[in-house]
Amino acid sequence: MTFRLARAGLAIAAVVALGAGLTACAPATASGQSCDQSNKRNMGVVAGSTANAPATALAASAIAQLKAVGESNGSVTVVVPSGTPQVMGTTVLGSTAQDAVVCQSDQRNKLTQITSYINGLTATSPQVDFLGAIDRAAANLGADPMGVLVMGSGLQTTDPLDFATSGVLYADPTQVVSDLRSRGLLPTDLTGVTVYWSGMGDVAGSQPALTIPARSNLVAIWTAIVKAAGGTLSLLPEPSSGTATSGLPAVSVVPVEAVQTKTDWTHPIVIRNSDLLFTKDTATFTDPAKASAVLAELVPSIEQNGQTVTITGTASKDQATDNTADTALSLKRAAAVKEALVGLGVQGSLLQTAGVGYEWCGWKSETDAGGAYSDALAEQNRSVILTSAGVGLCG
Repeated sequence: MTFRLARAGLAIAAVVALGAGLTACAPATASGQSCDQSNKRNMGVVAGSTANAPATALAASAIAQLKAVGESNGSVTVVVPSGTPQVMGTTVLGSTAQDAVVCQSDQRNKLTQITSYINGLTATSPQVDFLGAIDRAAANLGADPMGVLVMGSGLQTTDPLDFATSGVLYADPTQVVSDLRSRGLLPTDLTGVTVYWSGMGDVAGSQPALTIPARSNLVAIWTAIVKAAGGTLSLLPEPSSGTATSGLPAVSVVPVEAVQTKTDWTHPIVIRNSDLLFTKDTATFTDPAKASAVLAELVPSIEQNGQTVTITGTASKDQATDNTADTALSLKRAAAVKEALVGLGVQGSLLQTAGVGYEWCGWKSETDAGGAYSDALAEQNRSVILTSAGVGLCG
């Protein structure tokens, strides 16, 4: 298969050339095997530094997805989510070597090179368009895709999903999907595709930090969009941090409203474990001050809601065969959050707790694209969810 690369993306051709000497190696030895070409799996990648977001730096769980592509001898299509998405091209991460050792070396070298290449990408036009970039990145996935990997805040600033427009960040996800569908602007087809997203809601530069309710609704909007297109959204757990790259094309600031007036209790409010920082396998906050600051954002809205809020803990499965211990742990974590909120002034009568462990509607797979258990992916199942009366854990 051949691909034409956009002029702006010619640098990716260097990745294609990696290990050229390796793939022209000697025939297999008695102990060697040729690279298996029978189950190639491809991935789309949406990544590149933009203004008002931390500079792109592939997290360990994201690199694991790319590694799985290489081990299947598949390819990646890279798109930068500029206001006008930049299709940088497609490159093979695998190998055609006729020796197993050389094959694995070739795959490792290409993984290193593509990681460095992606981390160095930057936007060349103003604003951010994740919706269009995802559509383009998914164009060459084939029949058995590895998925689409997205790096970025998720705060699109172009039509038809301009979060910089007042109120869009707090819009009903169902209405957002309905509008996109009526205009024929949902991603073309993500049927059976997992969209692995790293750094959603993480910002830098001039962009104000998102509150817990704002981040939760942002996730709900993208979850609904991906689902409507036939796919599944999986949030990679490592937060994106650091400063924005200077000198990049402008990106509009997305307004973040005061929590007191904008918490929508018709939807669940999800708090990531990376925000609460529970010590592993305990209900103890590693950084009580940080956890308190996070939970303080919710105090006014809980009081204004005036109804009982259920605090539900969820847990990772960690390859367990029984949910008893995980249910107990998740309940203890919910109780710890309740205690912290009461300490911040919330009436205890407005709060109740529950624990579901790993048996609940929002549980995500904890195996990577290659089928191996990943603690990084398991982290996405460790959360605390706040719901008002009559609202389910999954909306």
